[in-house]
Amino acid sequence: MKEQTIYSYKLLSRFRWRWPGVLLQLAGLAAGLIVFALPVSDSWELLFSLSILAVLPIVHHLLFRFYVYTASEQVKTSPDALFSVWWGAGTTYPVSLSFFRRAEATVTLGSVLTSAFLFAWLPFSYGVTLAIGSVVFIIPRLSALLLTYRQPGHCRVRYEQGSIAFLQTDG
Repeated sequence: MKEQTIYSYKLLSRFRWRWPGVLLQLAGLAAGLIVFALPVSDSWELLFSLSILAVLPIVHHLLFRFYVYTASEQVKTSPDALFSVWWGAGTTYPVSLSFFRRAEATVTLGSVLTSAFLFAWLPFSYGVTLAIGSVVFIIPRLSALLLTYRQPGHCRVRYEQGSIAFLQTDG
């Protein structure tokens, strides 16, 4: 009986980030680049600057792991979770709502501040792409974070494959 608890949980709601969300992110990224970077940069330079977006999942993952380490929680990462919109965020058991809020706030704020910090040392097209990408990539996390305020304060949160589940214990 691996990973079994003495509690049973009732599903309150589930937040899934599916194709409409991915399309929203792609549209936001394209619109941001067209509005802010294309008038100033060459189109080929802007195309090459998209490579900097590979840094953002790593930043999200490291910030989440940093917060989990400082909070002394157990974590479990599966290889497929590294490619979800939560980039490797996961815990062995459901976590408290306050832990979830603090972890997601750390990742969202840390990601934006990291990209703002790196903007000064990168070429303009790379800096703008990183800044726009960091804002667009935090949309799922920010949406899930905002949804927590509709949940009761004593509920638990479980990271799942492509979704966040809000659970309530009966005990």
